[in-house]
Amino acid sequence: MNKTVLDNGLTVVSEHQEQASSTLLCYWVRAGGHHEEHYPYGIAHLLEHMLFKGTGTRTKEQISFAIEEYGGHLGAGTNTDRTRYYAYTPYDRWQDGLKLLTDMVFHSIIPDQELELEKKVVLEEIHRARDNPREHGGRTLTRLLRAKHPERASNLGTEESVSGITRDDLLRFHREYYGAGNIVLVATGHVRHDELVALLETLGIPSGGGPAAPLAKLRQEELGGRVVRETRDIRQAQLYWGLYGPDSYDEAKYAGIVAMHLLGGGQASRLWRNVRGEKGLAYEVWASLNPMVTEGFITGYVATDPSRLEEAKSIIVAELERLGRERVSAEELARARNAITGRHLIAQDKPEAVHANLAAKELYGLQTDPRYFAERIRGVTDEAVLDFARTYLAADRMLFVQVGREPQETV
Repeated sequence: MNKTVLDNGLTVVSEHQEQASSTLLCYWVRAGGHHEEHYPYGIAHLLEHMLFKGTGTRTKEQISFAIEEYGGHLGAGTNTDRTRYYAYTPYDRWQDGLKLLTDMVFHSIIPDQELELEKKVVLEEIHRARDNPREHGGRTLTRLLRAKHPERASNLGTEESVSGITRDDLLRFHREYYGAGNIVLVATGHVRHDELVALLETLGIPSGGGPAAPLAKLRQEELGGRVVRETRDIRQAQLYWGLYGPDSYDEAKYAGIVAMHLLGGGQASRLWRNVRGEKGLAYEVWASLNPMVTEGFITGYVATDPSRLEEAKSIIVAELERLGRERVSAEELARARNAITGRHLIAQDKPEAVHANLAAKELYGLQTDPRYFAERIRGVTDEAVLDFARTYLAADRMLFVQVGREPQETV
């Protein structure tokens, strides 16, 4: 890996692969849905959309046509704590992709007429999420886990907040968070670092800003085994459940990843065998740990016949409590550790994973080396799993969200 910090503050990281036939370029901005405390909610996501709508030298059509004429691809995504803009190009056209991407990120004009159109697009995203019972249940769970941080409820924002976003709001957010000192460019594939840096220095990237102030850690709610019911006219009852867990900086996350794999990480997991294999209660059931920069969530899902929902729920609770009561066998533990490390190592060779790892290290100082992760997982003991379960897993710390036909209270 090569790294250079330009005079304008931009951090540039690259890995050259001589045999690669393509290049992936990605600007990572240290700003996302969790940076909206002083802005209309959903602004980070809407800004991501708007940077494709024209610059001082390119119309939105020229942006689309310029990348497609040589088989490239543009894309973007907004997360809780970062936003990315990327260009995939053939190996011999990365310079064109970089010029285009840089123009979009630093020189977009955010035209008013495009803003009104794009707000309608985002509102349709919000409607789609609300109309899908499965997606709605997951979003409701997340919103309630973040209840003390309304600005973090959803990266999409609300209908009201998105409708009220102005061009001035977007420009202010861009000025605060899109300075070169708050952005990392990651390039992989067939791209040489010295050539990359030399071209960047000619593209008129304005100097500005340093890293954004650290985000506050999540303030947790008292969940208390609460059940929230949403009424939908659907055949299956959808059940989401959640607890608070360790964040990305907490070493307990490794034991938690193993514990959740044991519980609901695949066809060998306890929930899969019990809920689906032995009882035939559901087609899909899972549990996972999601450690993030400011928070960590332990979540799970099952969909079943409404008449059997309580049975499925009782099995889930019993299996959670069992993890904190009984030591996992050596055979089951070894199987889980091997599955986790194998899947992780295989996935890390994908360009997108390489980029995400390099960005997380530069943006937030996270340890993302795949072999380090594998070592930590292989070092998880039965005692560590037991400690994790006793610390984090208990029915009176859970939150349940049920979506189904029952005519119950809504939130």
